[in-house]
Amino acid sequence: MKKIVLVFMVLAVTFTSAFAQEADFIDTDKKVNLNTNEVYLAAGSSSFVGLFSGIIVGIADAIPRSQGEGSNTTEAYPFGVTAGYNHFFWNHLGVGGFVSYESFQPLNLITIQAKVTGQYGWEHFKFYHAISGGIVIVPGGGVSPAFDVTVLGLKADFERFNIFLEGSFPTTSIVKAGASFKF
Repeated sequence: MKKIVLVFMVLAVTFTSAFAQEADFIDTDKKVNLNTNEVYLAAGSSSFVGLFSGIIVGIADAIPRSQGEGSNTTEAYPFGVTAGYNHFFWNHLGVGGFVSYESFQPLNLITIQAKVTGQYGWEHFKFYHAISGGIVIVPGGGVSPAFDVTVLGLKADFERFNIFLEGSFPTTSIVKAGASFKF
């Protein structure tokens, strides 16, 4: 009989300790952010790669025009659009990926990259930096390896969304602004 009582006491102490630890975790005053995933859309200027490649293509296109020959290019402003996804761990480290489209007439670039982001700051305002790697596709021209570095990003961060402004080089927009939805 003493053995049965002892077994029940050990089990009771074990389960009580386990549930007490859970209760302590639940009763803490720490704010837990459950929105660790985000999808975003950004628009901005041309990238360094697009800018320099576009200038070279533009010069090559201007030579025939200077000699009186026609050209089939149209005037357009360079721009870049990026759509992506991030998952944040510990609210400071994020991993994800993005697709970027850039047009610098007559050159178009499509970039697909995986990304690692580090962010720090306060509850509603954060700084971040990122590094990414992947491929750049030139329609009709082939595929090449690519990388990108976000030198500085500024983010107004709220519970379900954020807005941001960032500076990057060399394969995505030099300066871009965007918004994201968190879930």
